[in-house]
This record gives sequence, structure tokens and C-alpha cells, in this order.
Amino acid sequence: MPRADNMPETLGLTFQEIPCPSNPLGVKGGSETGTIGPPASIGNAVVDALWHLGVRHVPLPLTAQTVWQAIRAAQQQGQGIKTRG
Repeated sequence: MPRADNMPETLGLTFQEIPCPSNPLGVKGGSETGTIGPPASIGNAVVDALWHLGVRHVPLPLTAQTVWQAIRAAQQQGQGIKTRG
């Protein structure tokens, strides 16, 4: 396992800028790929939690109202368990 005494006295830092050829500004993305997966995972978790009620899809955006509407639609279609109300 490396320790601090295995490191050199000084470290150097160098930037190598290469413009992106696919757009006129030459800019590149800044870690947007990390934001693609979580919304889909959250949507799948909501549907999984409501599966026993007959919910198979919840439209975006995921709000309390869209979740409630998905539950009501599943109940009206005769799927899932019936709740009092």
C-alpha cells in the first residue's frame, strides 16, 4: 500500500487542451453521463414499489400527482388490489 513517504517531494501539473472537433466552440461535456442513469433508476423503483397495485408505468415527471393518477388508473382498470376510499 503506497504511503506518503513513497511520493516524490513535488508533483507537477500539466494541462493539455484539445478542442472538440464536433462543434464550433470546441467545448466538451462536463460529466453529464453521471446524470443519465439515476432518473431511470428512480422511475423503475417507483413502478416496482407500486407493482402490487397494478401500476405498470408512471409518466414523467414523477410527482405526487402523477404517482397518484397512476394508482387510480390501475384501480379503475380492475388491476391490483382495491383500497378503501
